[in-house]
Amino acid sequence: MEHDNKNIEEQQPLSRHEQWELREAMSREHATCPDIDEQWHVVSERLGLADEQDLDTAGAVPMLRRPWVRWTVGIAATLALIVGYSYWTGQSTPVAHVDASAFAVNVPEEIDEVTVSTADGRNQPASGKQLKLDRPSDAPVQLMALSTPRGKDYHLTLADGTQVWLNAESRLEFPDHFTGDKREVRLQGEAYFEVKKDAKHPFIVYSDYLTTRVLGTAFNVRARSGKDASVTLVSGRVQVNSADASRVLTQGQQASLSGTQLAVNTVDTYPITQWKEGFFYFDNQTLIGIMRELARWYGVNVSFDDTSKMQVRLHFVVERGKSLQEALANLNALGVVRAEIEGNVVVIK
Repeated sequence: MEHDNKNIEEQQPLSRHEQWELREAMSREHATCPDIDEQWHVVSERLGLADEQDLDTAGAVPMLRRPWVRWTVGIAATLALIVGYSYWTGQSTPVAHVDASAFAVNVPEEIDEVTVSTADGRNQPASGKQLKLDRPSDAPVQLMALSTPRGKDYHLTLADGTQVWLNAESRLEFPDHFTGDKREVRLQGEAYFEVKKDAKHPFIVYSDYLTTRVLGTAFNVRARSGKDASVTLVSGRVQVNSADASRVLTQGQQASLSGTQLAVNTVDTYPITQWKEGFFYFDNQTLIGIMRELARWYGVNVSFDDTSKMQVRLHFVVERGKSLQEALANLNALGVVRAEIEGNVVVIK
């Protein structure tokens, strides 16, 4: 007993966040893992492999049992992120679907830093940690776009006071101030919105997949592909519209796109929104899903020497501000897999 106590005393004390995280992990029910990324689906079909949900069936994919096969997921340079959602706090109201690819503001295709672009062709780095718009309401409306590269996110305060957290490899197009009876923005990628309440001026987020209409609430919009488009409602009540369906969400619900239909489930919103707080938070996530997100953020590819590890589910939390080496060291500390960096590839052994 004395020996055990001595070992406990010699251990490094948990940080405040680690202590809080441990309590959360012990008391929280596991959230459902989202669908696999569209890129995985496309490559799997091309190579004649099963989708991720089929890979955990023993013997389903004989090719994956060959020891010489190294499955490489080329994520960082190939992902196209387009997301949008329709929320509203009230009765269901038809909302026109608008193609978000028809952006009015041109932005550079490749950027290394958070960039602010304007409709007249100007591009400049976003200054500071948060962009806040402050122009006279009677000035001519200027359309703008905020774009983030991989590995960087950004906090934006719109002219009406709405708070927007834009995730990496995302883009938001918006006016420098709102006029008329609606507040409209267009989104590619992922963003978390805390909409300033205004009953007379609904807030609408357009994208290629979904349209979101709200009056004032907090929600997360995510769509890495057509199979990974979802809206998660943190508070309030919203309306989500796809091309063929419309659903009203209540707090703690998520609408996910399945073809043209919307499936609604109750979820734990905490893991879904922790990215805006500066954390990768994976709760009961498959390893392939975890590595997909890390690869996107750090700009690397991922290779699995041991493909049986793809479907292992983990609870894994790490700060987004840590280096790739630090993140992988934390992953390896779980004792489930061994991840090593070889050039620009993370190899799972």
